[in-house]
Amino acid sequence: MFSFIKNTLFRGMVILIPAVLIFVTIRELVELMIQFATPIADLFPPDFILEGDPLWLIALLLILATAFLLGLIWSMGPSRRAAEWVESRTLDYLPMYRMMKSLVAAFLDLDDEDSFKPACLRGDDGSLEPVYVIEEHGDDMLVIMQPWTPTPFAGSVKVVPRDKVDLVPVTLDEFSLALTHFGIGLSDNLKKGSQGAVD
Repeated sequence: MFSFIKNTLFRGMVILIPAVLIFVTIRELVELMIQFATPIADLFPPDFILEGDPLWLIALLLILATAFLLGLIWSMGPSRRAAEWVESRTLDYLPMYRMMKSLVAAFLDLDDEDSFKPACLRGDDGSLEPVYVIEEHGDDMLVIMQPWTPTPFAGSVKVVPRDKVDLVPVTLDEFSLALTHFGIGLSDNLKKGSQGAVD
């Protein structure tokens, strides 16, 4: 009887704790969105936003519209080159900016993002180690990060031969989630096959 109660309680905690964490995270994100949207909303006429309008919805719409507009400007050749020039001389000097930008782009699975690609490093004994390809280093070497679990975006950085690394054709979200869960689900990711050595 005690064993049944203990197991039932633990199963409930396994469901409850992630649900509470997700709720708290979403609530914090909504509050953060409202803070981000406030200066954007100040650019509009005073009667554009009514008193009864839900703040979270206005915040979401303003952020989406601003993100779309910035993305549209970025996709145009001349404006993109100008933005990259300004970015390289301003934001790139901020600590963690480039890393966070690459990480977000990788999570969104953007085609032109080359960092944080899920991959496996082949050992001499035939073992496979989950890694992220960070960038190229010359013609025949790659910079990789060997993640730790359960914190998949912390780890050690290494420069290895290109032919020892195989890309894993899954999203960064799927790959990192498996590492967060101590490797549970990683086998399914690897079964999707690899693309062979990085080209």
